[in-house]
Amino acid sequence: MAAEDVPQDGRPPTARGRRTRDQMVEAAAELMQARGIAATGVSDVLSATGTGKSQLYHHFGDKRGLVLAVIDHQLARVLAAQPRLAPDADGDVAAWADDLLVLHRGGDGPLSCPLGVLSGQVDDDPVLREHQAAAFARWRDALAGLVARGRRAGAVTAAGDTVVLAGALLAALQGGLMLARLARDVAPLEIALDAALLHLGVLRPSSSDGSPRYERGA
Repeated sequence: MAAEDVPQDGRPPTARGRRTRDQMVEAAAELMQARGIAATGVSDVLSATGTGKSQLYHHFGDKRGLVLAVIDHQLARVLAAQPRLAPDADGDVAAWADDLLVLHRGGDGPLSCPLGVLSGQVDDDPVLREHQAAAFARWRDALAGLVARGRRAGAVTAAGDTVVLAGALLAALQGGLMLARLARDVAPLEIALDAALLHLGVLRPSSSDGSPRYERGA
C-alpha cells in the first residue's frame, strides 16, 4: 500500500477496515470502562468482536496501541455529549452546566466519566499517561472556547486567562462527578459546578427544582 493511500489520522483506508477497527475500539472502551484496563485482555476484545488476533495487531500494534485508541474514542464521546463545546455554539456557560446536570440526573446517573475513569489506570505507563493528559487538555481547550464565547457575549465577567478558567471548570466537573458517584446523588456535582460558575462570574438561574439558585449581588 502506498503511503499516500493511508489517511493522515491512521484509520484504515477501506470501509471494511474502518468498521473492524471501530468495532474493536468500541468493545475495548466498553470493557475497560466496566472492568478497567488491566482486567481487560486482548482475548476479551477479540471474543466480544469476533475478530482475530492478527487483525488487532494489524490495527493497533499491541494492547498499548489499543488503549491509546480507546482514550481518543472516550474523548470523542465526552465532547459529543457536550454540544455547547462546539466552536460554532453560543457562549452560554450556565446552559452547559445545566445540560450536564440533566445528563447525570437521568437513567443510571450520576454516570462515570468515560475519560476520567481511565486516569488512575495509566500512571505506570508514561506513553498512556501523556496521551490521557493530552486528551484532557483538548477537553479543557474546548471549554476555553466556550468561556471565550461567553466573555464576548457578556455572560462571563471574570478576568483572567480563558484556559485557566476552563481548567477550573474541568476540575470542578471531575471532582464533583467523583463525589456524586460515591454519594449516588447529583448534588455534589451541582454544588461544584455552581462554585466554578461563580468563579467565572456566571450565575446559573435555576436549580434542580426550578427555583432561583442565586440572587444577583449575594
